[in-house]
Amino acid sequence: MGKRRTFKERIYEKRIMVAPGVYDAFSAKLVEHMGFEALYITGAGISASLLGEPDVGLVTMTEQLTQARYIVNAVNIPVICDADTGYGNPINVIRTVTEFEKAGVAAIHLEDQEMPKRCGHLEGKRLVSKEEMVQKIRATIEARKSDDFVIIAHTDARSVYGLHEALERGHAYIEAGADVLFIEAPEGIGELKEIGKVFSGTPLLLNRGGKKTPLYLSVKLKNWVLGSLSFREIYRERRARRCLIHCRLLRRKEIRCRFRKTC
Repeated sequence: MGKRRTFKERIYEKRIMVAPGVYDAFSAKLVEHMGFEALYITGAGISASLLGEPDVGLVTMTEQLTQARYIVNAVNIPVICDADTGYGNPINVIRTVTEFEKAGVAAIHLEDQEMPKRCGHLEGKRLVSKEEMVQKIRATIEARKSDDFVIIAHTDARSVYGLHEALERGHAYIEAGADVLFIEAPEGIGELKEIGKVFSGTPLLLNRGGKKTPLYLSVKLKNWVLGSLSFREIYRERRARRCLIHCRLLRRKEIRCRFRKTC
């Protein structure tokens, strides 16, 4: 079974998947070495590591795609990739999907912001209309070659217009064909509970590495989700703190390298 099929089936299981954020092939190998099931190529991480700049839409598709190819080739676990806004309108999104699918990633997420976009936990974001984002999602569904290539719809409506608008957009994006819903920056257990109830049959993604969603929610969320609401999600840890702490303790010889014989 391929990595994409494994990932597609896994997101419908009733348990959390932890996908730490990475920004290059070495950080990806560390995540894999620590035993995580998947990893997440973070746009903020790429922007910081390549450009030394915040996530404000400076990274091009070519730069993101190049890093994605390196990372996919370095690991044997599914790779999820931040594809920003799809780098343009619905026509541009067609090429975005085609190139990332050819690169071997298991999933991409697309945001409903105007260009240039900003990190979902920063202020000053502007969103495209719900109708335009629906067109983008439909374009991705038409463009992908395999149904196992997962499309994640990312909305920043919560921090711009409020939770009600985020829920409305979420419904529209799932109806348009998105496989996973990512409502960015929910604030507190109450909002997470509401999202879980409204989208109880939909795989959901949560980014807990930002400023608006409290970090302390991780343990509470894990216990609560699995207990009462069956809140299915891909749980992204952008900074991968646990992974990095353990990696400091590793000796170099303990990290397996497929090029061991030549290096």
